[in-house]
Amino acid sequence: YRKLFPAINIFFPDIIKEQNRELRGTQRAITRDRAALEKQEKQLELEIKKMAKTGNKEACKVLAKQLVQLRKQKNRTYAVSSKVTSMSTQTKVMNSQMKMAGAMSTTAK
Repeated sequence: YRKLFPAINIFFPDIIKEQNRELRGTQRAITRDRAALEKQEKQLELEIKKMAKTGNKEACKVLAKQLVQLRKQKNRTYAVSSKVTSMSTQTKVMNSQMKMAGAMSTTAK
């Protein structure tokens, strides 16, 4: 592998480190977004309760629709988070396979 692609071998570990750094950053951003959505969800629930106490049915309907959309968005963040985790795992597996292939080729020589 090293003889065939010497230039790639030099940059490959750097590429993997950069991808891992970006994936971790993305994961943190998703977590922050989810926390903000949960905060908004709690605020909406409180507003719905206030409107229900005052008897404002129309406002409750509008807020309830917003709450449903917010919960859907929060569920999407869980799906995206799992995909990012999967990508991170695949990158680590590819890296370990490349290292194993290098070790095998050295051993074979």
